[in-house]
Amino acid sequence: MKQILLTVLLAGSLALPALSQVTSQDNPEYERQYEKPLKYRDWRVAVGGGYAYRLGKVQKTGDAKLDDLSKQLRNAFNLDADAQYFFKQGWGLGLNANYCSGKVSGDDITVEFQDGDRNITNYKETQNMLFVGPAFVARTESSKFLLVTSLALGPLFYMDEMDLDGRIVNANATTVGFNAGLAGEYKLSAKAGVGLKLSYTVGSVNSVKVEGQTAKFDEPMNVSNLMLTAFLSFRPW
Repeated sequence: MKQILLTVLLAGSLALPALSQVTSQDNPEYERQYEKPLKYRDWRVAVGGGYAYRLGKVQKTGDAKLDDLSKQLRNAFNLDADAQYFFKQGWGLGLNANYCSGKVSGDDITVEFQDGDRNITNYKETQNMLFVGPAFVARTESSKFLLVTSLALGPLFYMDEMDLDGRIVNANATTVGFNAGLAGEYKLSAKAGVGLKLSYTVGSVNSVKVEGQTAKFDEPMNVSNLMLTAFLSFRPW
């Protein structure tokens, strides 16, 4: 009888710590003490491409065909890249770069030169705009979705190449640009996501450099773009 009682007491003493541990794990205080902390400091890299629309009014040239080509140049494709580091759950700093490029061509176009107007049989023009700048970034997220907003300030490079019957004429200018973006992302996994980004870059130039000479405009030329980009995002660390 004593041996049976001793066995029961021994079994009870061995089970008590395990029962105590289970009870403590069910305790909210235990969960607060031992739960895995959330990671707020992390990188986010996003790259994508899409459609860009040139903002501002089209400057009139006096040639209907050339003005129509200028309107067509409003439509372009864009590439967009973000590299961001979040110091806190809701905000971080980063770098934004976006590139817009549009190309048109036409026949029998009248182009104005300093020594008079000339008729161009084969006319081609490519306009490129590149913005690069540091950005302030804010985010809101759930287990499956992420919303990122960004504001950036930096140089905006304008580059225009014209092919006039085989003669290449380059015009370029640099100004200060401002970029704002709103990106919605679906998380494919803890490391990757896909989404859409709506953004715009604002800037204007008063003159351009053409073959070493400065050509001034009667009024500032708008080099702003509204962009819609499909992107992939990665969290490498």
